[in-house]
Amino acid sequence: MTLFPVILPVAEELQKLSGKEKVASLSKIAREALKLSAEKSGVTLGKLLKDEKGVPCPVNGIYWALSHKPNYATAVVSKNKVGIDIEEMKPRTESLFNHIASDEEWGLKEKSWDTFFRYWTAKEAALKVIGIGISGLKTCRIVSVPDENHIILDYKGYSFLVEQLRYKNHIVSVLKDDNKIDWIILENFKP
Repeated sequence: MTLFPVILPVAEELQKLSGKEKVASLSKIAREALKLSAEKSGVTLGKLLKDEKGVPCPVNGIYWALSHKPNYATAVVSKNKVGIDIEEMKPRTESLFNHIASDEEWGLKEKSWDTFFRYWTAKEAALKVIGIGISGLKTCRIVSVPDENHIILDYKGYSFLVEQLRYKNHIVSVLKDDNKIDWIILENFKP
């Protein structure tokens, strides 16, 4: 199966919003990305609902995931459970390195901000599939970093293959497993 993760820009005027207005605008753009992923996948989504934990419920047997940051939103649909995450790659406080991964995990790849964001988004994508939030970061473990675009993770015996894409100082991670990934970036998208 081919997954079509969609990345959409957030218009400059929307980036200037704050509070609930900003969150509502980012959510709307992420849902536009989701709609485009569904169209490309040949599926129809209905009303998007989440369970009591905030985990997206499948619609007509189709799973969905979305993520957004101030400059970009991303989303994907799949016939299997799926997770996606986007982060802007900008340095944060170095104490976060220990919250994202263990010394053993840092031993797999050079400790850098690039690796930090690769690990963070890969774990977030996997945790969305499991249905838990960042509280599971330490339990979700990086097992292997086969190349610059893939990471293999383990969560309590469940293995996940994540594919990653770097785009304009952002990194997007999507659960790949046995699927082919066909990234769609629509830089000039206007809702």
